[in-house]
Amino acid sequence: MSTQQSNDSLARVAPGEEKSTPTAKLTAKETQILMWCFKGKTSWEIARIENCTESTVNFHFANIRRKFDVSSRTGALLKAIESGAILVDSVVARGAHEPD
Repeated sequence: MSTQQSNDSLARVAPGEEKSTPTAKLTAKETQILMWCFKGKTSWEIARIENCTESTVNFHFANIRRKFDVSSRTGALLKAIESGAILVDSVVARGAHEPD
């Protein structure tokens, strides 16, 4: 990853500026999986929550990484938050922990 890319991925929206439109179109399932990732869930846990296989979750993560042109889940999550593809405020307001 070049220095320019790493600086761009860490750029923040200044107060008062509008967030940019999402750079990638995520499906509803990809958005759900990113939200669970934001809450700290592993692929195994997300698979149990979403009633699918771990391979399916990893498939969605691969598509998310490709759409955001990043090489990690953390990078994808950061890009999704920065671009407005997922809204963190709504998650934080409800709390990071879900009841069992």
